[in-house]
Amino acid sequence: MAMSGVFEIAGTKPEEQELPESVSLIDLSEQEPDPSKDILENGFLRAGGGMLFVGPSGIGKSSASVQQDILWALGREAFDIKPVRPLEILCIQAENDIEDLKEMGRGVRQALRITPEEADQIRDTVRYHTERRHTGKAFLEKVVKPLLERHKPDLLRIDPLLAFLGADPSDQKETADFLRTGLNPLLDEFGVAVVINHHTPKVINRDTSHWRGSDWMYAGAGSADITNWCRAAVVIDPTHTQGVFKFILAKRGGRIPWFNPAGERVFEKYFRHATDGRICWERASQDDISKAQTNNQKRSTRTLTEGEVIALIPEEGSIPKNQLIERCKQSGMTHQGAINLVQRMLEAREVYEWRVRRSGTNPERRISRHEQPQPPPEPSPEKRPARGAKSRGAKKVKRSRK
Repeated sequence: MAMSGVFEIAGTKPEEQELPESVSLIDLSEQEPDPSKDILENGFLRAGGGMLFVGPSGIGKSSASVQQDILWALGREAFDIKPVRPLEILCIQAENDIEDLKEMGRGVRQALRITPEEADQIRDTVRYHTERRHTGKAFLEKVVKPLLERHKPDLLRIDPLLAFLGADPSDQKETADFLRTGLNPLLDEFGVAVVINHHTPKVINRDTSHWRGSDWMYAGAGSADITNWCRAAVVIDPTHTQGVFKFILAKRGGRIPWFNPAGERVFEKYFRHATDGRICWERASQDDISKAQTNNQKRSTRTLTEGEVIALIPEEGSIPKNQLIERCKQSGMTHQGAINLVQRMLEAREVYEWRVRRSGTNPERRISRHEQPQPPPEPSPEKRPARGAKSRGAKKVKRSRK
């Protein structure tokens, strides 16, 4: 069912749309928020909105998603985040084959001790659809919209963004076309919220020990507009303790009531892979948390190898030197340590410094795997004969006397 107000025009063609009436802010302030629009507690996620679920590849985002979907379909909290009611959920995914889904579903179902009655409820309310053929606009028009029309879920999950975007995630125009121009109207038309699983960039062992909330918001790969688009974000950060992970309420986290044992508001909690070998997640013990925090402190700084630094440099072309230093810092090095290592590699000719001319200022220093190509020689200016000198082949012209 289409939502009211601005959402009523979402299904029409752009040339047929008319701008809705503007709304008085005072009129809005005199109304209570509509609780029927809430999907996750306290308005953390509402119908028409999006949430990013961010983490590195291979850590178990998909199994965590299965666990969320099963518990939220029962109206129960998952990773201490509650739905406002039992939800109907549709997941469109690309990375897991049918056997993977069987293993994850079985592992989570057994770990949570799902009863036969609960299984019947989930059977009718959680649907998974595998799509590996369409990306971009075709994915939204030929896959997402027909499936929303068929199932009419409360919550749509897209797993992962990069499998369906079909473009460079760093290109703001491309991400805006997909999320804002393409996906948003569908969310509005069908009154559904979306959770999008998203990867972090390919950074080697980046040090996140001093990150603030504003840093975690932009932990996902690609354009900052991806984060700007979403209403909420949850990030999974691996610790240096095997199987233990930190979940961070990176955006809109103040709406989720997480507290530590002392009753203080927190925005981070620890969860871990199941210790009995099943594919599911469980709450980390206090011993797990203590070990993770201690190991993280021990490894908060590190030294990269020359090979790891070279891996941060494009195979072709070059990278600004200050950007390479920043990438080394994100991988765990101190600022001075990164500068010293890059300088040693330059002296050993393991990498090369390019100097690129800039108008009105000093040349830009860039680092490359290859020596800088020599610019073509500038053509020498044509020499003109000195004043009074005769040029070659010039004929002497006699002036006639009058």
